Amino acid sequence: MAKKKVYIGVGHGGKDPGAVAYGRKEKDMALDIAKATRDELIRHGVIVMLSRESDVSENLAARIKECNAFAPDIAADIHLNAGKGDGAEVYHSKADTSDDILAKNILDEMTKIGQNSRGLKVKLLNDGRDYFGFVRQIKCDSVLVECAFIDNKTDVKIVDTLAERRTMGKAIAWGILKTLG
Repeated sequence: MAKKKVYIGVGHGGKDPGAVAYGRKEKDMALDIAKATRDELIRHGVIVMLSRESDVSENLAARIKECNAFAPDIAADIHLNAGKGDGAEVYHSKADTSDDILAKNILDEMTKIGQNSRGLKVKLLNDGRDYFGFVRQIKCDSVLVECAFIDNKTDVKIVDTLAERRTMGKAIAWGILKTLG
């Protein structure tokens, strides 16, 4: 049996910090979470590619092209939210319902470590297509994971230390592993 492959997109990077609050930057926190996800998947025999391994700028179109060329079984893009909300949410495709199970499995594992659930989400453009390019243009089951709200003093506590970000990354990995079987 061929080894399973997973692509992990890491939100923002380089000149783009993503969401910023309380001295924290999304690009740094997302990288820690993504590396922990990668390490846990590798520990279970999965072949993993990260979109970035350090604080470098990324182009979404190039990331999508890289992911599709890698031809993974699953892809997940890791982010932190802003807007003073509370909890995690996982965006999946309206057009392709096969990624619904992946989204549910990841969110379920995130709630097991104590994170609140904002639910499974679909975000659409005015023309009805999926809003997020990572969800819309990736050729395998793909989701965009919002782990916590960086600008909510209570919610960010679930990922405010490196150990907690590693726990969050492992939870995402467990949701992916459950989906892979």
